[in-house]
Amino acid sequence: MIRNPLGLRLDPNRAIREQIQQAARLGARGVVLEASGDLAPHRLGETGRRELKHLLRSVELTLIAIHLPTRRTFDTTDQLDERVRRVDAAFAMTFDLGARIVLAQIGAAPDAEGEAARREVYTSAVASLARRAEHRGVRLAIENGAEPGQRLRTFLDALNDPSLAASVDPPSLLRAGIDPVTTARELGPWLAHAYAGDAVDSPNAPRNPRGVGFHPGSLDWEEYIGALEEVAYHGFLTVWPEPTADPARQFKAVVERISEIG
Repeated sequence: MIRNPLGLRLDPNRAIREQIQQAARLGARGVVLEASGDLAPHRLGETGRRELKHLLRSVELTLIAIHLPTRRTFDTTDQLDERVRRVDAAFAMTFDLGARIVLAQIGAAPDAEGEAARREVYTSAVASLARRAEHRGVRLAIENGAEPGQRLRTFLDALNDPSLAASVDPPSLLRAGIDPVTTARELGPWLAHAYAGDAVDSPNAPRNPRGVGFHPGSLDWEEYIGALEEVAYHGFLTVWPEPTADPARQFKAVVERISEIG
């Protein structure tokens, strides 16, 4: 029996109140919100944060995490201080809203060999973010997209900071030809968030990394869930609908797929 509660990542370009109510009707147990637009930290004041918390409680939904959109990686010093302050503001808002995880794509950790300067900047920036996350009472979960799990694991092991974590996204990994099952096992104890979905609906889906017998872009659901259990991940499985897809249809499809796993 699958014990992980299911969540839904909401679309920042649609009305949030309506999406929250829809998520509750679909049977989601929690939601992931994006810190942009009206939910940007500098726009969502004390009153707005209080009203959002009340809305979530009224439909019995947990705020799983706040996702912070990032336009640039953290391996360059150009406007780095401003980007770090922006992340820090998201940390504070996340804590105020009752969540403890901030998701962000901050770029892949540069290789140890041949990228010494970039790696030094990146490591220093992430260490600074970790200190700020600890101060705010949250964790920064680095979203693992097109990066092998072992590469991120090695970086996190080296810093060894409990305020840092990882998030695994099967569709993004499949599009990059990386096996989500192996990635989940490699990230192991650093996993603080996991998405649930595949990339079969994507145009020109690449060859499945699990080899013969698997359709392009399809997730080996049983092995993926098993890998999460192996690494003792008991958090949410978040459905992240494609921008052009019907979120209700995609959420229901994941529910049906997971229910097939005994």
